[in-house]
Amino acid sequence: MNETPARHSAKTSGSEKRQRGHIVAGRFDDAEYSLLTEKAQGARLTRSGYIRALVVGTPGPRAQRTPPINAEVLAKATAALNKVGSNLNQIAHVLNASGTITAQECFAALAETRAAVARILEIVGRKNRT
Repeated sequence: MNETPARHSAKTSGSEKRQRGHIVAGRFDDAEYSLLTEKAQGARLTRSGYIRALVVGTPGPRAQRTPPINAEVLAKATAALNKVGSNLNQIAHVLNASGTITAQECFAALAETRAAVARILEIVGRKNRT
């Protein structure tokens, strides 16, 4: 079987300029796919990185490590963000109704928003870009 490596043109996107030019597809039933996902998450790898690690012995130099996500903590952080969103909506309503609101209340709502977003970013393994 003759396989030709992928050629890169000037119009090739950044994600398609990889050294690994071969894609391997596989079929899994629900139980197998669930087990693959569970084991890959346990190794903090993507499914592809996990399979590559099993076959080659390493997930590769650029394998993306996936952060462990605690669903319960993420749900609480999302609830906190929803609460802050409700507060911001109430502030906007008061301002639109020509009511008065203090700068301190606005800054407090902004601080709560930033804290909730920072917590969610921490949970999903991303750095806050402030």
